[in-house]
Order: sequence, then structure tokens, then C-alpha cells
Amino acid sequence: MKSYARLSALLLASVTLVGAAPAPLPAVGVQQPGRLPPGVTPLHYEISVEPDAQKLNFTGSETVTIAVTRPTTRIVLNAAELAVGYAKLDDSTTPSKLTLDAAAQTLTLDFAKPVAAGTHRLAMSFSGKINESAAGMFAVDYQDGNTPKRMVVTQFEPADARRFAPMWDEPGAKATFSLTAVTPKGQSSFSNMPIASQAKRADGKTVVTFAKSPKMSSYLLFLGQGEIERKARMVGNTEIGVITRKGALAQADYALDAAARILPYYNDYFGVPYPLPKMDMIAAPGSSQFFSAMENWGAILYFDRAVLLDPKLSTETQRQDIFNVVAHEMAHQWFGDLVTMGWWDDLWLNEGFASWMAAKVTGDLNPDWNVPAQDVAGARQAAFGVDARASTHPIVQKIGTVDEVSQAFDTITYQKGQAVIRMLEGAVGPDPFRNGVRAYMAKHQYGNTVTDDLWQSISASAGRPVKPFMDSFTLQGGVPLITGTEPVCSGGKTRIGLSQGRFGLDAASKTAQRWIVPVEMTTGGASTTTTVSGPARQSATAAGCGPLVINPRQQGYYRTLTAPKHFETLSRGFGQLALTDQLGLMGDSVALANGGYAPLSRYLTLLDRIPQNASPIVWDLAATQLGSLDGLLDGDPVQAAFRTRARGLLAPQFRRVGFVARTGETPSDSILRETLIQVLGGMGDPEVVAGARKLVAGGLDDIPGAVREPVTTVYLSNATPAQWEAMRKLAASSKDAGVRRSLYSRLGNVADPALAQRALDLALTNEATVPDRANLIRGAAYAHPGMTFDWAAAHKDQVNALVEASSRPRYIVGLAGQASDPAVATRVEAYAQANLPPASRQGAVTSVSQIRYRAGLKAAQRAPLAAWSQSAPAR
Repeated sequence: MKSYARLSALLLASVTLVGAAPAPLPAVGVQQPGRLPPGVTPLHYEISVEPDAQKLNFTGSETVTIAVTRPTTRIVLNAAELAVGYAKLDDSTTPSKLTLDAAAQTLTLDFAKPVAAGTHRLAMSFSGKINESAAGMFAVDYQDGNTPKRMVVTQFEPADARRFAPMWDEPGAKATFSLTAVTPKGQSSFSNMPIASQAKRADGKTVVTFAKSPKMSSYLLFLGQGEIERKARMVGNTEIGVITRKGALAQADYALDAAARILPYYNDYFGVPYPLPKMDMIAAPGSSQFFSAMENWGAILYFDRAVLLDPKLSTETQRQDIFNVVAHEMAHQWFGDLVTMGWWDDLWLNEGFASWMAAKVTGDLNPDWNVPAQDVAGARQAAFGVDARASTHPIVQKIGTVDEVSQAFDTITYQKGQAVIRMLEGAVGPDPFRNGVRAYMAKHQYGNTVTDDLWQSISASAGRPVKPFMDSFTLQGGVPLITGTEPVCSGGKTRIGLSQGRFGLDAASKTAQRWIVPVEMTTGGASTTTTVSGPARQSATAAGCGPLVINPRQQGYYRTLTAPKHFETLSRGFGQLALTDQLGLMGDSVALANGGYAPLSRYLTLLDRIPQNASPIVWDLAATQLGSLDGLLDGDPVQAAFRTRARGLLAPQFRRVGFVARTGETPSDSILRETLIQVLGGMGDPEVVAGARKLVAGGLDDIPGAVREPVTTVYLSNATPAQWEAMRKLAASSKDAGVRRSLYSRLGNVADPALAQRALDLALTNEATVPDRANLIRGAAYAHPGMTFDWAAAHKDQVNALVEASSRPRYIVGLAGQASDPAVATRVEAYAQANLPPASRQGAVTSVSQIRYRAGLKAAQRAPLAAWSQSAPAR
């Protein structure tokens, strides 16, 4: 609450400082913290801009049609890093005072006489800067052969449209937009809507005017310019296009094919056909620290790695990631663009749903990828890992400041949001859920909503209320823990006692808490569901006497603690469990050990019982978990023996998949190969390290695309100074933006701290682009988090200049997140207190929690890991 009060005080102080203008008439409604005053809303923007990419600035003008609900002497809208030349109301009235408040990011116009209620036209001229990181209008630099090139694009979410033009930069302030851009000779401009008209100027530039947009939020507006190529195809009534830098268009076919498959699926699922005439996918040859794509309506921005596929360079993981990212951004065209959350408190309505929808369509259209199992092993475990610490937060959270908005784009919003939607669909059934979503879309299209609007539509479709159940998962943070007694079978039925608590990885998270949890159980036939909603033990019954599986298909968002004999039964019958249940048992077992609920030996015994012919997804999770335990032991004398034991467990799988893809292998085998190369290489496996060096010695172009990135990761991680320097020179000389970005991001991720320091020093030079320098620092933090954080804190101004403004509060503190030294946590706290306002410290809180958790975990798990390292495999 203090951060909200402080911001309100700042806003009020800025009003008082205006001085000369009369006191404003009272506004309609109540102004909420961090938001613009009510009473004046935009209806339509006419914006004209002229970027100068070489000088990194732009000029512009706009006329905004506004609705005033009652007379007022003050109009307040958003503006950041803009200079305003003039402002005029209805072509005649000039404000008596014009005030730009940099802290509040507002432009205040005071008038000598009240502005009457009704519709008015507000005209302004302005100028601003083109940034070098992804905020507002920004430049993307790349090489075309030996020629440096620059593309200009925009990124406005969550609160950077105000860096492009003065506007009501809030999701609830929807309006239509007519955009005009002066375009340099030889370049093209592209935006949300198709081009409506073009006119040549005497200086050779072209004035491009785009068609009027539908009613939408300001953060979805987009403009791009550059030397580009475009290809398109019609899918129903929609033209789907891809825009790339010249020479890269052939790499867009995969994404274009994916979008053409996804669009009919979404048109049917949502029940409202895609409403714009075109949907472009723009591939910008750059990167950001915090996003890979942005769902601008009709003009989705991707950094090229997220949308372009070069078969010679791409791994199977990248293929699947591209399909998923395209599906995610396309889902936003409905959930986020057509229907938008009213305020950032409900951001998860955008991101959680898009993540769930992307997984659904990706799995349905690519069944051989086994997406449901991948999600159980990946996204779901990621959500549990963050949500089980005291630093978590509710899915629906109160947002006031711009920094709080930026911090909301996190694992809880995306992955936990995705997981609880999956649980809801399973609880009410796919058809009632889809019908509820269709009703929600039809009712709220072109409007704004809150979470309860979605619950209302699904409840009406399902014929029963879902709000109480879902509120227990969205309005409080934390992970439920369902604890079972030993199951007993009698008379053809299995009975078990179930109770509920909160699963926590740190002491502060182990508090009393309650959820309404639908717990499904099966003995191999029909399943039964019972609701567990309190700590008291209750009896539940399942038909049959086979091994009892709780949470089959892992649809419920909870951890499961089985009694010792029950766990032994499941562990010995591991090979007979369904794939998702195998993965759930593995995830629960290691997490329960890490939280102190069960001995680590249970999990380690389970690892030894995994059949060699188990799914590659199972072995991929096992390798990932062993890699995490190895990182926990970093620098400990136990690590050498642990690595020998872990490599012995994984070696048969690597011998099976090898470095080179085999004809007819599954996509899961290809992904397992990538993981094994990186995990075994990270453990210093002699065969893998030698193989990586041999492949790199032939030149990057000779490395098979399916393993190029993991091979270069292992090579650099184990590099000598001479090898590191050779790769640095290769990065600097490469004409391929993707190769440069890949190599620079790995130059810091090296075992040798002296080489990591050389990489950090390199980040302060101009050798690489601004985004690549930020990626290089992030890479160093993977291997040396404490050292990298200390260095970044000592160079905070130079480092922050490499990162978009809205992301700065979490970048430097986030570098420390993988440390396990409590002293690093103390330094992060001190840095945050000295450099970040209270409302901007969520990233620091998360890092500190993670570091202290890892420190405690290392102390707790060292002995059982040492014992396992010396033991023979248990079967």
C-alpha cells in the first residue's frame, strides 16, 4: 500500500506545481493509484510521424478525438521522453499551462476556462527519441553482407506507447487509430492495418497512410520501417503475411505454414473469426532480455530467432518453440486484442490463456510432439518452483506503477495461469469450457474485462459456479499439497485418506492455507474425483484394486505426497504408468525432497528404476533434474563423485542418440540429444566435450543444425583462452545476426571465471549491438551469478543503458538468481534498497528468495547426494 500512496502523492504534487492554472473542477469517478484521472477518454487518434533512423529521433503530430464527461479545466494524458511543441483544443483554444512530469510520465494541459462536456479534438505536435533497446520506437541494427543496416520497429507493451505519442496509455482506454508515416526512399512502412494510400514527396520520401484500425488498446499499436521483403497467402478471408529483412524471406516458410494451420483452428475454437483483413508476422533481427514476440493486432512483432527457421542451423527445440510462439501470439489476437483486460491486475487473462491455448493447438496439430507430456515436465514444474516460495504472488495482483506492471510478466502470470486454466478445462469438461470461452468472446469483443467476466461465462456454460474454486487458485499465491494415507483395497474398491496443506520450498511459505481442490484418482480404469478443501483428513474411494494414481494426466494444480508403501508400489511399477504420470511422479518426488517432506533417497531410487526404454521425455526430465542437482553442488568436493554417478546413469541414452540424428527418430529423441549434450558437457563428460571440440574444429557450418547450439554451448563452457578468443573473433566478424547473437550470448557462459570477466569487460565496448551485450551479461550470470551481479552493480548505469527502461528494475538483481551463497542475497537486498523504489523490488525479492533457498538446499541435500554417488544403482 505504501507504493500506491507514494505514487498518488507524486501525482498530486505535480498538479500543485503547475501553479498558474485555476484549480481543476472535480473529475468524474475516483482516480486510482498509478492511473490517469477519469472523465476524459480517447475515441480516435490521427497520428503522423517521421522517424530519422540515423539520428535516432522522430517528429510527429496528432489529433485526438476525445469525450469529456463533465466540464473540466484540466486534461491529463501519458507522455514519456517526449517534447511537446504545441497543443490546441478544437483548433482554437490553447492551454494556459502545459506540464510534462517525467516521474509520473504524464502531460497535463490546463485551460483558463472549463472544457465543456461533449466531444472535442485535441491537436498536438511532439518529438521523441528512437531507442536502442526495445521500448517505444527502437532501432534494430544488423549486417547485410558487409553493409550495416537499421530497421525501426515499435514495442509498446505494457506502458511505452507514451514514448511514441501523447496518449491515454492504459488498456481500458480503447480507441481507433489512423496512422501515417513518412517513409525513407528505398524503405517500406508497415503497421496494424493495410496501406490505404501512398504519396511521394518532393524529397523522395513517401507518405504512407494506413487504414483505420478497430477499437483497441494503445499498447497494441505498431509501426515498422526498413528495407524488407514480404510474402503472404490467403487463409479464408485473412491475408497472412511474413515480413523480414531482405535475404531472409526463405526462412519464413515454416512460420507461415504454421500460422496457416493455426488460424482455422482458432476461428472455430473462439467462435468469432479473426476480424482484421491481414495478420503480418514481422521478423526483427534483434533481441530483448524479456520477450521474444509481441501481439500487436494484425502486426505481430517477433525477434527473428522466434519466427525464422534455417534448417541448416535450427534444432528440434527451436522448431517446436517457433510453432508454439506463433500459436501464443495468434491466440492473443482474441485473448488480449479483441477482448482486453481492463487493467494490468488481470494480465493473466492475456498471458495465461495464450500460453494454455498455444499448448493446446500445438499439441492437437502435432501429436507426435507429445505436448501434454512436455508441459507436465516443463511449464508446470516451472510454475510450481516459483509458486512454492514465500516470494510468490497471486495470479490476479494489484498493479499500480509502471514498474509493477513490468514485473507482472512472470512465471506466475504465464505458466501458473496456463496450468490453472488446464485444470479448469479438465474440471468442467472441454466442451462446456469452449462454449463458455465463445460466449465470453461474443459478449466482450472490442471491450475490456476482469477475471470474473470469464468465470461468469464458463459457469453459465458448465451449469455450475466455478468462481469459488478458481478464486482459491487465482486470488492467493501458493501450491496445494495433497497428502494421502496408505491406500487399502477391499471389496473391489480402493480407499484412501486425503488431506490438504500448502507445499513450500522455504520455511516462510509453509503457512496454513486452503484451496478448493478437485482431486482425481484412478486404479487404471474409470476415474473418480473428490473435492478436498481443508486440512482435515477425508476418505475417498476409487473403483478397482490396481495401483492407485492420484492426479492422473497431472491436470490438477497441486503436489501429491504419497505414503511410503504407496510410493514404493508406484516406483516399482514406474514403467507401467502413463507417461504424464511418470513425469508427475518424478517432479513431485524431487520437489518433496527439496521441500523437506520426503527423503531425497526416494527420488534417487526412482531415477535408478527408470527403464532404459522409457520415453525420451522421461530421460530428458531426468537429465535436466540431474543437471540442476549438479549446479547445486558447484564447487563442493562431492561434485566429482556425483558427476561420475550421474554420467553413468545418462551414458546409455547418449550412446543411443549420439551426436548425429538418425533416420526415422522421433522429435523427442532429437530434443533429448540436445539436453544430453548440454548436461553431460556441463558435467565435463570427456566423450561429449571431445566430440564438441571435434565438431567445432571443422567450422560452424559443418556442425549439424540439430546440435549446433548445444555443441557451441559445451565448447565455450569448456573453452581455453585461445578457443574463447577465436570464437569472439568469429562472433565479431559474422555477417549473420543470428550467429552473432548466439555466440555473444555464450561467450560469458564459461567455466573459467577469468574468461567470464573478459566477457563482461567486452559488454562495455561497442563491439556488439546493445541487445547482444545484454545477452552476453546474462550468459555470464548462468555460470557465475554472484560475480556477474557484483560487476553489474558496480557498473549499473552502463548496464542499465543496455536494457529497456521498464525492465531495468529486475535485470541486474535477476543476474544473481542462480547463486547459492547467502552473502550474495544480502548484497542484492542492499542494492535494491539503495537503487530501487519499494514498488520496483519484486525482482529483487524473487532473487533473494531463490538464493537463500538454494543455500539451504545445498546444505540439506549434500549428504544424500554423497551417499547416492557412492552407491550401486537400485532396481
